[in-house]
Amino acid sequence: MTPIELLESVKERFNPLLVREEETLKAFLIKALTTYQDRAGVVKTLKLEKAGGTAIPLPEDYLSLVHVTDNNGLLVYSDELSGFIELELTGSERWPFRMLYLVNLRDRKLDEWQVPPAIIGMLEEYLEALINVRNVARQRRASIDGKFDYSDLPDEATLYARVQEIEEKMSSNRAIIPGATIF
Repeated sequence: MTPIELLESVKERFNPLLVREEETLKAFLIKALTTYQDRAGVVKTLKLEKAGGTAIPLPEDYLSLVHVTDNNGLLVYSDELSGFIELELTGSERWPFRMLYLVNLRDRKLDEWQVPPAIIGMLEEYLEALINVRNVARQRRASIDGKFDYSDLPDEATLYARVQEIEEKMSSNRAIIPGATIF
């Protein structure tokens, strides 16, 4: 599921959906991706073979290097330099290596990459809460303008509390980064 498909699935949950501006909805989607990236993060592993050399080009979804380990779980010294991960080998490392890095969820084309399945539910829940704040505000305004009863609509404080609750849940589900042994 791409981020755009995720947005479409969340939009279907609203009846009525009064927030229809595509730019506003995309802004909510980017906010959801950014918040998840900042509060929880997604760690990805890349297997590095000896034939790949010691200058590894950054993956397309790269945000930040966690670390590189060898086949025994020992740390391989590495630095990010001008679009590459440079490995500093001492000669005692065992191939293949594993590079762990944080995934960039925000700064990519929203219709060209797949959201990791493990985070879809949390992102949908958060995106729905973000859209709901604006949607309920518009429902309230429409009810007041039409002189209808709006007492059944949740108040703003309740809606923002839900957004904050999901943000806290994201933080508690922070990506666990496996350790590396240093000798």
